Amino acid sequence: MKARMLVLALCGAFAAPAQAEGLGVYVNGGTTGFGLGLAGVLTDGVTGRLSFDTWKRTVTQSDSNGNYNLDLKLQTINMLADWYPFGGAFRTTLGLVSNGNKATLTATPSATGTYTFNGVPYSTADVGAFNGEVKFNSTAPYLGIGWGNPVAKGKSWGFVTDIGVLFQGSPKVNSTVTCSATLLAQPGGAAACDQMKADVAAGATKLESDIKDFKYYPVISFGVSYNF
Repeated sequence: MKARMLVLALCGAFAAPAQAEGLGVYVNGGTTGFGLGLAGVLTDGVTGRLSFDTWKRTVTQSDSNGNYNLDLKLQTINMLADWYPFGGAFRTTLGLVSNGNKATLTATPSATGTYTFNGVPYSTADVGAFNGEVKFNSTAPYLGIGWGNPVAKGKSWGFVTDIGVLFQGSPKVNSTVTCSATLLAQPGGAAACDQMKADVAAGATKLESDIKDFKYYPVISFGVSYNF
């Protein structure tokens, strides 16, 4: 809902001047995935852009401990303002991004093997399922520079480039584990299950600390634009 309201607000901000002075579209690809964007004039020397970028990949792997499914997802809705300080193709960009970037891991344990949670080994026979997710702030500011004006006067086709940083915040790690029926049926199984869940939570907290520097996401993209 928040992302939708931001999109509608930006569209309303430059829809009228864009009809009067030109409307540009562009496609791009880079570290945020592949995207489609719309550009319009806000004021003299300033344009607004609204774009959607996405990319997904699923990686599956199996070993003696079980089967793993890793889903990587890049997805952003970008609301950007470009300022052309010298009247040419160079621009500076400030924006707000609805950030859906995340990674999700699902593990299905085998009958034999060992998992290590927070430095403590556990038999895979005691684990029903393990899931982990890494995500970031849902709304993130963006600051960058670039070249190319999709609504430049007297120009139809052109190139666009963006280089900047998405301040997406420190990664949030959420890990959950379910205990197998075999473990719960054993004497003291409930206590052992609680301890395993505590170790999984502690491991997630440690991982958050280890990857905290990923709060700055580099943005590099190249694309082609067309001015109507």
